[in-house]
Amino acid sequence: MQLTRGKMLGALATTAVAGSLAGAWIGLPGGEQARAAAGSGADEVVVAHADDALPSVTGTDWVTHADQVAVVRPTAEKEIPASAEEKEAGEGYIGRSATLSLERVLWSRAGASAAPESVTLDVAGWTFKGEERHKFAVHDAPRLEQGHTYIVALAHEDDGSWSLLGSGGVLPYDAGTVGNGESEGVVHTVAKADKANRPLSVAARAGAQSDKSLEEQAQGRSAEALVSLLNSAKPEPGAR
Repeated sequence: MQLTRGKMLGALATTAVAGSLAGAWIGLPGGEQARAAAGSGADEVVVAHADDALPSVTGTDWVTHADQVAVVRPTAEKEIPASAEEKEAGEGYIGRSATLSLERVLWSRAGASAAPESVTLDVAGWTFKGEERHKFAVHDAPRLEQGHTYIVALAHEDDGSWSLLGSGGVLPYDAGTVGNGESEGVVHTVAKADKANRPLSVAARAGAQSDKSLEEQAQGRSAEALVSLLNSAKPEPGAR
């Protein structure tokens, strides 16, 4: 899923934003508003819900729609300037692209195109009003920031490009632990699960077919535990 300017502005303009912390309301084009949901002052993060083109939350979603799953590290990013209309209005959205280096491929769909060494994707950027800007994030999804590690589900598009499967297709993975690291622009620390590197039980692997999120099932564990969940999940027949 490419987080294009249109998708970002759509998420900002049409969605109620999660969060209850006191903070400034950010003016948006067309008079709509979103609330800063984390941090304070310049550190606030504007968090909005966005619709994904494909489901990306469960193990079934990943093995049905993803082509490659890999551990990645953002190695470069580039700011995408606001439009002329937004600059004139003095408020709007500043985009961002990030280059992700693939450190290790964890899972591949049978017959999928080979994973690239790196991908450059449009990711969440910033909102701005006047001289003030705030990080923008999609609800319950990482922004993909440098200095952190992630597990991502990638889909190979018909035009040959690669995209994120969806907002649920990116998991924090700092220090080799699922759920540990940056999400929504905030760094989270999760406890490492007991025997995190051991194979999951039969009962746990059976949960891969449930509607629980993949992150919830693998949280606190290693990439190997997540792979065992993917290997136990069954793709939806005919979905591709």
